[in-house]
Amino acid sequence: KNNEANNLALKFGDRLATITGTNIKITLPFGTDKSNLSANVKISPKASINPDPSTAKDYTSPVNFTVTAENGNSKNIYSVTVEVAKNNESKILSWKFGDNQATITGTDIKISLPFGADKSNLTANVKISEKASINPDPSTAKAHTKTGKFTVTAENGISKNIYTVTVEVDKNNETKILTWKFGD
Repeated sequence: KNNEANNLALKFGDRLATITGTNIKITLPFGTDKSNLSANVKISPKASINPDPSTAKDYTSPVNFTVTAENGNSKNIYSVTVEVAKNNESKILSWKFGDNQATITGTDIKISLPFGADKSNLTANVKISEKASINPDPSTAKAHTKTGKFTVTAENGISKNIYTVTVEVDKNNETKILTWKFGD
């Protein structure tokens, strides 16, 4: 009877894990839910594995699998660690001042405020990529009298985008005579 009790390969979908001794590690794409994963394995001929890796499991902590050789005596315990890649997206998804929504084209953000709006003390409501950061903080009131630059950094700390924000105030489009007076 075969006395080999090896885990030869482990995959989640099309992603192949790295096996070093009895430690198995894999990094899955950002957004993967580690709490409900099933794996495909290749083990030594006529060996068995317990628990069954094809049954969905929670990999938020390392999961141990025992591979038992055909002879029943040889066993190896493999520890599987699943990591999820950090987000590499560094985008501003929306930008608003009050009810006024900006237009985002690439890294250019343009927003028009109604006539009479004061650009000297504005607080923006900004949505950015999940787990990204933005600097300076647009939710802190500041003057937008000149073009502003904002850097969005992805969770991975590598991917960055610099956005240019231009705030304009609409011109007065009223054509009313407000007062008309003759004499004193």
